[in-house]
Amino acid sequence: MKRLILVVLFAFACGAVPARAQTLSLGYHSGDTFKYSFQSTTKQTLATSGMTVPADIEMSATETVKVKSVDSSGTADLAITLGNYNVKSATAGVTNTTTGIPDTTLDVTVAADGRVLSMDGHQFASADPFLVFSGLGGGFFVSAVLPSSAVRPGDTWSKSYDQANPGGTGTVHMTSQSKYLRNESIQGVNAAVVETTSIGSMDMTLGAPATGAAASAPGGLSIKGTVTSDVTTWIDPSTHRLLKTHSTETNNGTLNMGASASSGLPGFSGPITIKGSGTSDLTSA
Repeated sequence: MKRLILVVLFAFACGAVPARAQTLSLGYHSGDTFKYSFQSTTKQTLATSGMTVPADIEMSATETVKVKSVDSSGTADLAITLGNYNVKSATAGVTNTTTGIPDTTLDVTVAADGRVLSMDGHQFASADPFLVFSGLGGGFFVSAVLPSSAVRPGDTWSKSYDQANPGGTGTVHMTSQSKYLRNESIQGVNAAVVETTSIGSMDMTLGAPATGAAASAPGGLSIKGTVTSDVTTWIDPSTHRLLKTHSTETNNGTLNMGASASSGLPGFSGPITIKGSGTSDLTSA
């Protein structure tokens, strides 16, 4: 018996005993409220008709997440309110800093595995095209794709799914690979760290087409291209709360503009190629 005890103790000391499998999912309750800080950067290059324009945006905001309801599958209907905006933009050598933007509330539906299933279409559809490409056009809720069953550090899983376009037609088809990297202490919690790398193929139209005599000139934007992302999320496995997320994105695609859309970007006409990268951080406040 003494020898058995010594063997067990030695195994623990050497890390030979595998970590206990645990469920990593988001768990919400109606009425819950969480606060985060959100920061993002995007650097894009727009090119058309022999003209190339760099466009960079830095944004920070406070974020309040209120749980409106949760269904039996764990899918949560969230009201995400962003405030205290600070936006710095640099386009074609002209720099602007914008503050005092009114608070904005988005209605977002999030699955227990962290995927955004639907989002209020108005803000998404009115976002700048390069923000849509970089994943920052309304993407204020960012999470790794979490597993469907209990996992241990080192375990991997994959998921393929379509993200609908709430502001028009078409989808983004996503293929993701995820890994439970490790446990790490953050904000006094022994958090599970999950990383997801994804490739998305985008083919969609933003905004409604024109009707009547102008029907031959669509009023929206059509976008085709690819988006890749690397998202790392820290999850509290006890409360199933998202503590922190860091993501990087790259994009490459083509934008075709309708008559009403082109008026918002003077000097641009015809197909516009857009290539760039971005980062976003969501941190529990």
